Amino acid sequence: MGVWNEVLIGLVLVAGGYWVIRTIWQWRIFRRSVYIEIYSSYVEYAFRRKNIRRLSESFYLKNELGKHRIFYQLAQVKGEDTPQAYILLLLNTGIYILNIKNQSGEVILKRHGGKNGKSPVDECRFFEKRLRQRLGNVDIPMKSVVVFPQKTSLSWNGSSDPEIPVIRRKELIGTVKELSGSAEAVLTDQQIDAFYHQLADETIVLERSRG
Repeated sequence: MGVWNEVLIGLVLVAGGYWVIRTIWQWRIFRRSVYIEIYSSYVEYAFRRKNIRRLSESFYLKNELGKHRIFYQLAQVKGEDTPQAYILLLLNTGIYILNIKNQSGEVILKRHGGKNGKSPVDECRFFEKRLRQRLGNVDIPMKSVVVFPQKTSLSWNGSSDPEIPVIRRKELIGTVKELSGSAEAVLTDQQIDAFYHQLADETIVLERSRG
């Protein structure tokens, strides 16, 4: 029995050590991601992240923005290798399109990409067009925001775009609150949920089939 007890204790220690290392690694990823601006804590994010429906709500956003839904979307433009990450915030005042960028260092922005490709603000307008088509061309207010990492140095080649804010992550919720605060409520709580399911149900079904 003594030998088996030692083996059991050893296995528990190994499993515990693996769990601690894995948690620390995931916490570091969380700290460097936009999720830290959306969820109240790593504990909440860890609870929600393995379920798409749970991930669509946040205690923090409920307190800051009221009724909401969150939908994560990858969009790949034809001819490009890397998909672009978007987060859609569905609020009573409309849909907020967050174009999530990972470039750090110095970034010089243009209102239009020209021959070298789309600028982030061009991407937002193209994505909004596709999103409206997906939702049946309904008349819903949509506002776009381009979000860069906190340490990114941002500047414009020419004038900035007056319609689409380009910000760093720490400014995210403040910017959305400012945009939403100056807008009228146009969606009921039930409509927010309905539009969320229109966007997410296919993904939810796929998640269940894998699960």
